[in-house]
Amino acid sequence: MSVATFSLDTVPRADVARVRADQFDAAARGDLSAVVHAVLPLEAAADAHRRMDAGDVFGRVVLTP
Repeated sequence: MSVATFSLDTVPRADVARVRADQFDAAARGDLSAVVHAVLPLEAAADAHRRMDAGDVFGRVVLTP
């Protein structure tokens, strides 16, 4: 299992290990859920990349076959 986050840059350096451990504990308990901005067909991958590059996305973009 892994957790990827961009917000650890805002955590004081001395607290990063504790915050990361808290995130893994929350994931193990099932307390975390992904924010899905959009579900798009695979054919819309280029559009999904444009949206992400423009900063118009909050959360994940899921591409489906």
